[in-house]
Amino acid sequence: MNKFLKTVVILVVIVTTFNCAPVKLSNAWSSDNFDATKSEKILIIARSNDAEVRQAYENELTSKLKAEGINAVASYKIFPDLKDKASRTKVETEEIVKQFKAKGIQSVMLTALKDTKLMQSTQKEGGNNYNKSTINKGQYGFTFVDYYSVHSIEYISRNLRPNYNANDSNNTEDIVLESTTYILEAALYDLTLEQRNQLVGAYEVQITDPNSGKQVLNKFSNLIVKQFKK
Repeated sequence: MNKFLKTVVILVVIVTTFNCAPVKLSNAWSSDNFDATKSEKILIIARSNDAEVRQAYENELTSKLKAEGINAVASYKIFPDLKDKASRTKVETEEIVKQFKAKGIQSVMLTALKDTKLMQSTQKEGGNNYNKSTINKGQYGFTFVDYYSVHSIEYISRNLRPNYNANDSNNTEDIVLESTTYILEAALYDLTLEQRNQLVGAYEVQITDPNSGKQVLNKFSNLIVKQFKK
């Protein structure tokens, strides 16, 4: 195949494969305490080591929740010095909980980038052979202390963009495509309940090959807030 025609084939495959950004609520769970927790003062925390990203997520969620009558507040406004870090002891987190309660906080909603799935497909020209590999990571905690101190997460960043590549190597006739799906989560904890019942809501949103970080924020926040309308 000549270089021009091969380029056309590559472009067609990319356009048809990555033309949209599928988004869906992939998992949703609420306990019997969810409705009561909705009426409490909820602190919104976005787990990001980028201050601007943290503020953007917290502002977006807080604004949309308030529009639904939820008493939500962005954590950066009340606790501007609260810094997220990969490792925090349970004792440290328990001290943070005391600070929350001293400010009248009864519940906390934490958002994070839980998983990143990279799907790589190799299509040989003239054939339909695909090889796919998926990378997964992430897990839930059952209490606020568990989540905030030992929960395994990736930080939300401003560059949540698809990673794809059309390999136009002279040494191969393969077209290599990569598709990235981000799984963001929101976990709602009621600090007034006993530890085994603190988790009152857990929601996961999958967004595949988004056009921008702003699109991720908008679609994610819309789906999460929708859960509070029920």
